Amino acid sequence: MSCGKRTGYHSSLQRRKSGELYRRPVPSNLAELKDIGLTQAEPELEIVCIKTEKVYESCKKVETNEEITDLSNIAVGEIEDVWCLDAELVIDDKHPFKCEKVANTNRARVSFFYRFRFAYIDQAGQKIFTSQPIFFEKTVILSDRIFDPRLFVQCEVFLDCFECFVSGPQQVTCCIGKLILVKLVALVQLLVPSYGFCPEPDFCTQVEAECPEFEPEWPPFPPQDDLVNGPSEPE
Repeated sequence: MSCGKRTGYHSSLQRRKSGELYRRPVPSNLAELKDIGLTQAEPELEIVCIKTEKVYESCKKVETNEEITDLSNIAVGEIEDVWCLDAELVIDDKHPFKCEKVANTNRARVSFFYRFRFAYIDQAGQKIFTSQPIFFEKTVILSDRIFDPRLFVQCEVFLDCFECFVSGPQQVTCCIGKLILVKLVALVQLLVPSYGFCPEPDFCTQVEAECPEFEPEWPPFPPQDDLVNGPSEPE
């Protein structure tokens, strides 16, 4: 084994400098391809090194909150009907999304703001209500892996306004579902089987005008059979 000049790397790696695709052979000590879901070896199969985020641990938290809205200042008469529209995160300078380790503990904390919308009908007709940003915070317990400084906490939040109902003459209660995923993640390099790069995609469809192109049928004449056989006789 020899090292390339001025690089410190094995001389076989010099091929990459010329722009040639570097293919690493499948290591002989890896499991059989059938163990990873491949029935037979493909000629284009290679093992490549991918830099990506690996999830070492994860947990989920599912929660439903009842948000009561008093519409006595804006509703005209009693509320006759109501239904959910949506719920969404609010993220800006005043409403940050935080996902962090709690120092010196095996806990992680996620906090965020969200708002929801619903439509309702009162005696004046149909209206839409949008709530002010609402603060939410949750702390979960993870394993001792959390103490590893190479792992960081990653949080994902999914919101759903899945039901609203009239809970008073001018009051609405909405059920806001929250699915929270908390993960311990690290940036790693993984060996994975690869068939090469993804194929070139199709061209995007471009909008050039409001009206679609006119594509008349050809020929613009009555069908030939009608001319030969003549009009059908009435029964």
